[in-house]
Amino acid sequence: MNNIVCFKTLTSYLCRVKDNKMQQYKNLFIDLDDTLYDFSAASQESFTETYDLLHYEQYFQSFDHFFSIYQPYNLELWHMYGKGEITKDELNRRRYSYPLEVVGVHNQELADTFCREALGRIPTKNKLVDGAIELLEYLRPKYNMYILSNGFKELQSRKMQTSGIYKYFDALILSEDIGVNKPNRELFEYALQKTSSKLEESIMIGDMFETDIIGAANIGMEQIYFNPKERNDNPFEPTYTVTHLLQIIKIL
Repeated sequence: MNNIVCFKTLTSYLCRVKDNKMQQYKNLFIDLDDTLYDFSAASQESFTETYDLLHYEQYFQSFDHFFSIYQPYNLELWHMYGKGEITKDELNRRRYSYPLEVVGVHNQELADTFCREALGRIPTKNKLVDGAIELLEYLRPKYNMYILSNGFKELQSRKMQTSGIYKYFDALILSEDIGVNKPNRELFEYALQKTSSKLEESIMIGDMFETDIIGAANIGMEQIYFNPKERNDNPFEPTYTVTHLLQIIKIL
């Protein structure tokens, strides 16, 4: 009998601890691309359509050949952009001209056309990460919710509207608002100030360890790392880690 009483007491205590933890957070700052909006799927579909439209089969063995050249360099350029080493215009110019240059085609006008076509198509795609709507339905009545993104202003709100998630958020905060990218602490401080949020009542949710998780940690904000690929090479342990969005419900 005593063991049963002790078990019930411990269970009650753990429930109270979880409830207190849930009450701690009032403000959720959430990354958009590949956290809620499936940018990888939307961009690949848009790139495939643009590849066909502009007859890139003249220059590449296949779409996969083109994308295998584009993607690693694109990630490298985004890393440079995040650190403020290149501008948005330079990012777009270099990432779309590079694959053509690799196969001996030096045509900036063609690269610029690919850029316009691809970026114009992406926000028309209704692509969400699995569990996104269910999670937002659960979170919306309980928290103040803000998108915090390095994405481009002309694309982010359109992607949110097309995919039906715009209505869940109180504000869209972008790095372009102040010319500083995640993980720079200035952007997180700006987000807190703009939303009148207290640091100790806020948490960051995102899929990019280098920008979302490190950026939040830099100012002492707790984090939920969305890690569907189960990366294990990160420099420190986040506050929480999930591999599926709906696991966040157990935390919040």
